[in-house]
Amino acid sequence: MLKFKFFPEQQIINRIKSNDRAVLGELYNQHRKMVFSYVVKNGGREADADDMLQEAIIVLWQNVCSGKFELKSKISTYMLAIVKNKWRAESRKLGKLSDEPLPENRSDGGENSLTSLIQDENHQSLEDALNQISAGCKELLLLFYFEERNTKDIARIMNFSGPDVVKAKKYQCKKSLEAAMKGVLQKSER
Repeated sequence: MLKFKFFPEQQIINRIKSNDRAVLGELYNQHRKMVFSYVVKNGGREADADDMLQEAIIVLWQNVCSGKFELKSKISTYMLAIVKNKWRAESRKLGKLSDEPLPENRSDGGENSLTSLIQDENHQSLEDALNQISAGCKELLLLFYFEERNTKDIARIMNFSGPDVVKAKKYQCKKSLEAAMKGVLQKSER
């Protein structure tokens, strides 16, 4: 059985910048299960998942090489966001082109379409609100809540003097996010 060596996030970025094509296969193998699970769960086939994963790797590669990508979260988080956006767009396109209902509308004992719609809207509202707060706050909240880093690690990563400063800053950032979220929700109700 082949064993794959998975490199730390920054090393992967550095390898992409140096045009190391071997990292493509590693990215594929590292993220395959996550992407296939998402796409198949949302009405796609394995071939669709394969296409989405390949497109996500291409987007990552292009963004790293063009300087648009900043390592602020796990690469897997970034890749899944790309896959979700591309799969939603593909599902909408397929829904317009065929008489079959979109995958979210299927009744297979799973989530119903209303629940899916609410979750998608909540996810989009959170993304919109995160984009409205400062870059420092966004990074801190992503490190704490999505990467599940402890305050000591965050202090080191963000050059804070200690965990207590991180806790105080996290509180301020949460308040900023709550205010931004209120604004986003009020705007969407209009």
